[in-house]
Amino acid sequence: MHSENSTPIPEFTPRPQAARAAANIAPEPARIKPAAMKSVVVALIGLPGAGKSVVARAIEDQLGLRRVCRDAIRHAMFPKCSYSFTEKRAAFRSMLLALEINCLLGESSVLDGVTFSRRRDLLRVDSTIRRYGFTAIPIFLDCPPEVARARIASDVESDRHLARDRTPEVVNDVLARFDPPPPSALAINANQPAAEVCRIAVDAVAAIRGARVRAV
Repeated sequence: MHSENSTPIPEFTPRPQAARAAANIAPEPARIKPAAMKSVVVALIGLPGAGKSVVARAIEDQLGLRRVCRDAIRHAMFPKCSYSFTEKRAAFRSMLLALEINCLLGESSVLDGVTFSRRRDLLRVDSTIRRYGFTAIPIFLDCPPEVARARIASDVESDRHLARDRTPEVVNDVLARFDPPPPSALAINANQPAAEVCRIAVDAVAAIRGARVRAV
């Protein structure tokens, strides 16, 4: 005689429609999908202080893209950060992972908190999203170094930024290693008022994506 535990009972997970039928509930109506929009990833290129975060938030708010910020990721990973190269690269890798998850979910993204001063970082983004059929939109915020330094000095004075290593001097460090942006990048004069820079960027992304801009 077999004991009652000798034969395992297979697990059974009912499908939603079968469960609804068993409970005598009408099946869910078919969902009507909105008109297809192009799946995109916006990479904002520019010096520290160029206004990338301001533009990223505008794209997030007005177009509904998911903002993936390396600075926020680094802050979460390393609350007592020493801002070493190793910590920065770890946060960059985690940013790429978050980006890939968004792609798997079919969600468009805007990348923030990275200067993309080195072309190879853009290539890593491109290799991450290409397999999912997403379109990269590089946007270069062209900001004079003296303007970038003045903006960072203002941010430091008012304690407005997560990265504690972000000082006016960092502009020179980034500028020294800054590769030319790719020819396909949309260049925007970042010395204009922030509202105008955001408008140009949002309109450009909306046109490529085939989306309507949300009223704010």
